[in-house]
Amino acid sequence: MSRSDDRLMIDYRVRVIHTGLVVSWMAFAVFTIWSLSLTGPDREVALLSAGAFGVAMAILTFIPWRDTIQSTIADWLITVWCISVLIGQLVIELRAVSIPTAVGFLVVPFFAAATAVQLSSLLVVNIAAICSYWAALGASGGYVSSRTSTAMLAFVGVIVFVTLISIRIRVQIEESSSRYSELASRESDLAEKERELTRLYDVSLAIGAGTKLTDVLPELVGRVADSVGARVGLVMLYDPASETLQLMSPIWVAGSIVPADEFVVALNEPGLPQRVFMSGKTGMINDPMDRGQERLADELQAERLAVVSLRVEDRSIGVLMVGDKETPFTDEDLETLEGVAAPASLVLNQITRYEAARDMGERMAELAQMKTDFVSVVSHELRTPLTSIIGALSTLQRPELVPEDPRARQLIDMASKQSNRLRTLIEDLLVMSRIEAASLPVRPGTIDVAVFLDDLITVLPGGDRVRLEVAPGIGSIVADPDHLARTMTNLVENALKYGGNDVMVSVTEVGGETRLRVIDHGPGIPYEKHDVVFERFTQLQPNETRSKGGAGLGLSIVKGLVEAMGGRVWFEPTVGGGATFTVAIPGRSTGRGA
Repeated sequence: MSRSDDRLMIDYRVRVIHTGLVVSWMAFAVFTIWSLSLTGPDREVALLSAGAFGVAMAILTFIPWRDTIQSTIADWLITVWCISVLIGQLVIELRAVSIPTAVGFLVVPFFAAATAVQLSSLLVVNIAAICSYWAALGASGGYVSSRTSTAMLAFVGVIVFVTLISIRIRVQIEESSSRYSELASRESDLAEKERELTRLYDVSLAIGAGTKLTDVLPELVGRVADSVGARVGLVMLYDPASETLQLMSPIWVAGSIVPADEFVVALNEPGLPQRVFMSGKTGMINDPMDRGQERLADELQAERLAVVSLRVEDRSIGVLMVGDKETPFTDEDLETLEGVAAPASLVLNQITRYEAARDMGERMAELAQMKTDFVSVVSHELRTPLTSIIGALSTLQRPELVPEDPRARQLIDMASKQSNRLRTLIEDLLVMSRIEAASLPVRPGTIDVAVFLDDLITVLPGGDRVRLEVAPGIGSIVADPDHLARTMTNLVENALKYGGNDVMVSVTEVGGETRLRVIDHGPGIPYEKHDVVFERFTQLQPNETRSKGGAGLGLSIVKGLVEAMGGRVWFEPTVGGGATFTVAIPGRSTGRGA
């Protein structure tokens, strides 16, 4: 611990010295009065000593102790001071007829110890005190006697005790000073952290200014420029396509938002922004003669500039520039800019990415709407002639019009079957486009579940292979009959197509929902398709789909129809193999007697 940094020790020693000066002036007054009480030559000697004592006290009083105490000369001044007091006290004791008291001689070592002088100086004062007291004792009662020896042993013991106490006091004060310095350092660090948090808080306020770059940019740059006292602030972002830094508009000028014209600098051009961007190190220009070919500085008419790199994950995205400061930029200003550059980089990077994603999303939404409109128009246009074709084929299949040639009948049946398949595909595309456009109409009605499902299964091809189980107490539910019919038809047809002969449809009520389950025990759905079963154009069994038909829209339509009715649908593997699809319709069913 350096003496220059030990403010607590300095304050303590200065206070003790001031107390010693007061006591010494009181002793001077007593010595002067005692000198005046003498007669003859002794009086002259005593007054001469008092005069010297007074001059010394005047010198000691006017010494700048707060500055002097930080140098080694202070310990020697205190040592000379203490020895002078001991000499004066010894003179008085030698002329007294009474036995000298140890208290007067002990005061001086106590004072030296209290001033926390170095151990060597304290030892000198202690030895001088012991010698002075021994001289005073010897003059009054003999230098070698039991009384003198006993008094000296007690005096030396007290001196040793005082020395130990002095050492302990000094160690304690140094420890306290060290802790004080540590606390002061922590206080300074906390003050710096508070300033950093204040700057970050300003940046966070700028973040909340909006979600558009044109709203956030000037607010953010303005707060950064204010933090270093600059009047101009701007951002240049890197364009990887052209390898240039492009000025972002608007810029911040003296508290105002100013639109900026297009301004671009190439990375291979000389300039401070380019150097900072390439190196990642902060730079500044305080001398107008050092600006060189700073085109942007000339445009801004700024004599002083400071530039900091904007980095995200060790990647430079641009630079932040402030300028036109009344006083030169300092290293502390650069540290401030570096402190706010990191959060500013994150803000600008996230907002630019957000705006790019938003623009892309808007374009994708436009394309999706165009696709939906196209599918809707084309489907309608295809359905009109297809209806005529299906009608004509149905007419040809009437008994009185059926051709006699077996090949002709086979061709008509095949054409009718493929026409119906095409009609189903077109209807699926129409429904899918309405689901995507959120324009699917929902017309809820009261449905008797058992009757509804029994009628639906009966008319399905292969419906005789489906077993229906309805739990007791299940009566009517509220749902769109057309949507529910299409949903259950798709699920049951899929189960019949891929699940074999053992297909069951069950109806239960769980947690306020009516759940319709379609269970088959076929090959099931491959594990890698579990997460995509309800996505459009997903072929769950590609090899079988080629022979059995299907465009992969059925389950996607099921999901859209169920969610349009406010319900849920999910898939679970059937125990023992197969697939189970569950449709949950919200709301408890009413009993059959309701």
